[in-house]
Amino acid sequence: MLHCADHLPALVLLADEYLLTQIVRQTLAPFDDLTAKQRERLTATLLAWLETRGGVNEIATRLAVHPQTVRYRMHQLEELLGEQLEDPAQRLTMEIALRGEILLSHRDEQP
Repeated sequence: MLHCADHLPALVLLADEYLLTQIVRQTLAPFDDLTAKQRERLTATLLAWLETRGGVNEIATRLAVHPQTVRYRMHQLEELLGEQLEDPAQRLTMEIALRGEILLSHRDEQP
């Protein structure tokens, strides 16, 4: 048994799966030409950056990588996303897309 009140953000994001899928596709399009492994690493780094407000050491701890690895990945993200990283509305959209992608992939794994 699950209490809906404990999962409101996920319920809101999944209320319209079509729209969520469109946000994910559009927002994460800059990652389309990457390998699956590169995409996974960079999206995990981006989500950690969004969650921690950019603290390299905290991101490194969360991802269990060296701080220099985080710096390298952030440089790659800056090349892919450019000024979007500076725009608060774009950062919110990126976080919604990243979390939505996680929710959709978990939903697809369910029998």
